[in-house]
Amino acid sequence: MDSKEYILVLKYASKGSLRDNLQDVSQMEWEHKLELLNEIISNLEAIHSQGYIHRDLHSGNILQDNLHNAYISDLGLSSSDSAQKQEILMGQPYTTKSDIYSFGIIMWEILYGMPVSYYHNFSKQQLQLKICNNYLRPPISEEAPRCYVNLMKKCWDKEPEKRPPAEKLCKIFMKWQNDKNILSELKKSKINLENIEKSYAGMFSGGSKFISFTGSILGSNSGLQNLKIDDIIPDSS
Repeated sequence: MDSKEYILVLKYASKGSLRDNLQDVSQMEWEHKLELLNEIISNLEAIHSQGYIHRDLHSGNILQDNLHNAYISDLGLSSSDSAQKQEILMGQPYTTKSDIYSFGIIMWEILYGMPVSYYHNFSKQQLQLKICNNYLRPPISEEAPRCYVNLMKKCWDKEPEKRPPAEKLCKIFMKWQNDKNILSELKKSKINLENIEKSYAGMFSGGSKFISFTGSILGSNSGLQNLKIDDIIPDSS
């Protein structure tokens, strides 16, 4: 008898999410980091090739059964607290390029072993304005490998059309895994988290407040392009 009831069986992700494992992942050899990044972007390319957009890609939605594997999911089990896409805040529609922006944020998190977050004395609106008008992005330390940083910056470029498609990123990571010069450059870099913490502190002055990026509060008619930080009343909470 057909009950028209369906059961969805998923693989058990025994290691939880990538966000849970960022510190351990950041300590892996670069060959393994590139393999992991290639797996994530390959999964995203498969989604895009079928005409779909993820819309909420972040390290909390990437599941793992070991540190070297990754499975993109979006089961409503976690909420995004990474940087919002600039064009979405400005009322523009989601595209595959919005997912690429998110992938750039994931690259940063894997590099530094911690989730992107901002501690500052701005309200949520003020922070969103800084992302849009001042192109606020996570800080990058001087010792970070240039080849990696340059690709990461392309992914979160302020102009969505300049962000590389997932298919191209797949080819880049596959090439890097077998490129001795690239691997040598990556391995020479020694990430100093203290420098990043200082950069965070230098971004904002005054008190400290954590802003969670869970959704846009600025609609397409918000006049965002004409607003400045001083136009928003500071959050007194």
